[in-house]
Amino acid sequence: MDPIYKKNVDARHSFKLKNTIGQSFDGLWHFHEEYELIYIWGGKGEKVIGDNVSVLNKGDLLFLGSELPHLFNCGQEFTKKDRAGSLVIHLNNIFFNNDLLKCPEFNSIRKLVKQSKSGIEFFGETKVIADRIQKMFTLDRTDCMLEILSVLNTLSTNFDSKSLASSGYTTSFSKEDYQRINKACKYVMEHYKEDISLDDIVSIIGLTKAAFCRHFKKVTGKTFFTYIKEYRIGQACRLLMETNLNVTEISYKCGYNSISNFNKQFKDILNTNPSMYRERFDNQPSF
Repeated sequence: MDPIYKKNVDARHSFKLKNTIGQSFDGLWHFHEEYELIYIWGGKGEKVIGDNVSVLNKGDLLFLGSELPHLFNCGQEFTKKDRAGSLVIHLNNIFFNNDLLKCPEFNSIRKLVKQSKSGIEFFGETKVIADRIQKMFTLDRTDCMLEILSVLNTLSTNFDSKSLASSGYTTSFSKEDYQRINKACKYVMEHYKEDISLDDIVSIIGLTKAAFCRHFKKVTGKTFFTYIKEYRIGQACRLLMETNLNVTEISYKCGYNSISNFNKQFKDILNTNPSMYRERFDNQPSF
């Protein structure tokens, strides 16, 4: 298994730019000490930010705080001919722990950094920010640092946003915690269309049922079966947005044997029904 703790910026620098290109995201639940500003330019599937599970789409723009666990995973329907990729800025803690950002002119950026501990998703013409990040690759490091501050200021003042992880979510866990949760999450991603039981999970985790349930709730802030439910509904949202399948077909593709149970769980999580969700998405303006 790849390491679940990632060091992205060495001690000689305060930030690092990266343009990732591949056929998929690795689906690894991981964390790192750096802050992360990421724009998804290709790919579709799911994203898990702390205890939040939601749809991953092209055009997503996120700002993730230090040591906030997250993963990006392309769905099984994402074909090999498609490309997944992202523009990423990793920012060392030193980037924000300096006297310059204590100036009153940086109040909005400081608030943004504080909010990022729960993860932030931005809405609007995110491609504008992506273009600015892309241009950073041509700048020297000093000009690039100034442009990063300018981008953060733009995001803090000109973009609508929402926090992702719940306010009570905590991130103080061991490497072993993440390894076990990664195994459980990977199993759900590969088998969400099937019935999933605790027996299936504990056989690969190596804990008793009671111990696993306590462990999963401690690390993720939710029960294992709540995670499965949210993951399946996230898959359903993607199919509602991207296909013409009817609601019944989608429910079966996402592991539900009962359309009434699917509708109930969908409304419990999103406070709307699948048909209204699709209609709302279809009526959104395109940029």
